[in-house]
Amino acid sequence: MSNYFSYFPTVFQDFTNNNNLIEVTNILRRFKVKDSLQNRVDIYYDYDIQVGDRPDTIAEKYYGDSSYAWVILHYNDIVDPIFDWPLFNYDFEEYIRGKYGSIASAQATVHEYRRILTQQQTQVDGTVIPERYVVVDESTYNTLDEINKQSISKWDYEVELNDKKTKIRLLDKKYLNKIAGEIEDILRNGV
Repeated sequence: MSNYFSYFPTVFQDFTNNNNLIEVTNILRRFKVKDSLQNRVDIYYDYDIQVGDRPDTIAEKYYGDSSYAWVILHYNDIVDPIFDWPLFNYDFEEYIRGKYGSIASAQATVHEYRRILTQQQTQVDGTVIPERYVVVDESTYNTLDEINKQSISKWDYEVELNDKKTKIRLLDKKYLNKIAGEIEDILRNGV
């Protein structure tokens, strides 16, 4: 990401209120990749983040240049590369301990109750149709048949959230220069 911030405009700011202006990079300038562009299956590849992957290592493997890590982050709407990136093994367990006190506590505490509308199914061609559910209160949950209900612990919930973070999209290499140029123009000129 070494060249990413070079695209941002600079502004003058008086941090000490003594009319001593300092030139700083305006990191508040933002852009968003259009949803219509992000969802076009012909311009991206699905990628499952593995243990040890970071935005820069993925950019190096896929684009041949680690400085394109920002493309990976922005294309996947990852604002915070620390907390929006999946955690693995020890790091995930430490996160759970820090948030809930212990893994056992997270596993024993109910996060939500679900009424299962349809079970997950796998088609003949291997297509997985995900489970559908609605969140219900405990009273409603207690009236449901065992097959139609599911109690989700804090542990299960955090695992679900973390697993979703492992699925990202990589912009096809042939669009990289075009997108990078457009983003640079937006950041520099506010267009």
